[in-house]
Amino acid sequence: MKNTYYLFLLFSLSAFTHAQKLDLIQYSDISSIPQIALNPKIQTELQTLLKHDYLKFQSNFDNYSAPYLLKTDEALYYEGRSGSSSDASSAIVFKDGRLFAAIYFAKTKTLKYFSNDASCSKQLHPAIQVFAQQREI
Repeated sequence: MKNTYYLFLLFSLSAFTHAQKLDLIQYSDISSIPQIALNPKIQTELQTLLKHDYLKFQSNFDNYSAPYLLKTDEALYYEGRSGSSSDASSAIVFKDGRLFAAIYFAKTKTLKYFSNDASCSKQLHPAIQVFAQQREI
């Protein structure tokens, strides 16, 4: 009976956390963008989406570019570059939990794209397209 209670509590907490909308305005300033790595909801969703590529994605945030809010979509765009190479990562986090992410591998001049939104899984999100155009691919 005790295990059933804990299982119910775990599912309830998970559903409650997923249902909460993200407050992205707090990350819209360059000085606060490193704090996004401390947001457990965003990081858990990124880990789920990127799987084994998550560590590489995160390692590219030695240097940040200025983040910006996408006005039409209630989303935050941010990107970073590795301090030791020309590799880079970018992400778009929506208030409703949708994510788009990309990792640029400078050595092979390739881009790896991730999305948890089926409607935009084959074609790059427009903000990620701009990120890709800034690199040799």
